[in-house]
Amino acid sequence: MSHGFASYAEAPIDEFVSKVEQGLHALPKQEAKVAQYFLLNLNSVSFETGKSIAQKAGVAEITVGRMLRRFGCAGMKEFKAMLRHRYSVTGASIADDGFELPEDWQEQMNAELRAVSTVYSRIGTPAFRAAQRYLTEAEEVYVTGFQTVRGLAEDVARRLALARPRVRFLSGHDSMLSEWLDPPAPGSSCLLIIDVIPYAAECETIARLARDQGRSVVVVTDEYCHWAQEVTDAVINAPSKTGLFLESILGLNAATSLLVHMAANGRSADIDQRMRDWKRLAQSIGIF
Repeated sequence: MSHGFASYAEAPIDEFVSKVEQGLHALPKQEAKVAQYFLLNLNSVSFETGKSIAQKAGVAEITVGRMLRRFGCAGMKEFKAMLRHRYSVTGASIADDGFELPEDWQEQMNAELRAVSTVYSRIGTPAFRAAQRYLTEAEEVYVTGFQTVRGLAEDVARRLALARPRVRFLSGHDSMLSEWLDPPAPGSSCLLIIDVIPYAAECETIARLARDQGRSVVVVTDEYCHWAQEVTDAVINAPSKTGLFLESILGLNAATSLLVHMAANGRSADIDQRMRDWKRLAQSIGIF
């Protein structure tokens, strides 16, 4: 007889979460990793699979099912059904704890969500397809950004380096473009630029230089960028004016995350093996 979520009244999602929290300390190490992942990612775990959760938790896929069954859930399908039931009945997020946003913040959140939705609606456009092609087919990729988005550009470079080989952050001020002393074969190199208001003069200059050297160019920018379309057909415009004190970068984050994902999926190499190799290297210096 199943002791899963066949009856929502008997085992609501809150009860499952409570059981996991109370039993976490007694779990075997591998199952504890999975349980901790669930507890920390309840708002997004509905988009996951057992395989993706296992990869992120660093365990075997079978461990995910074992942990769920230990707390009365038959598997991911049943767990997601419980989440859907919770949302449909209460209309609430798992993490909201009954808190209701003030009206002005609700409007602000909706504006932010519209920015992300706008970016997703452009998947499949010629610009997105061109960006995916350039980032996938190039033998090397440089990523750059200046001023307030330099940190975002550095983060994108690190994440893109996990998705594909030969990616590096280009700091034009620091290196004075010494990386580009030897122009590449046409199409073998790609430059990904992130640029927002106030636009950095260096961005347009570097983009044009890259194009003149035969490099493909991808630009992720806000909705007001005036120069990128003259340089490349791979321009991803993300809404930034959502009412925040400074321009929102949520749309930029969504766009770059999608490009990293597309680059990973678009290459023939085994991405799972690449991630295993990366984890092995990281473990060799005692990071985790």
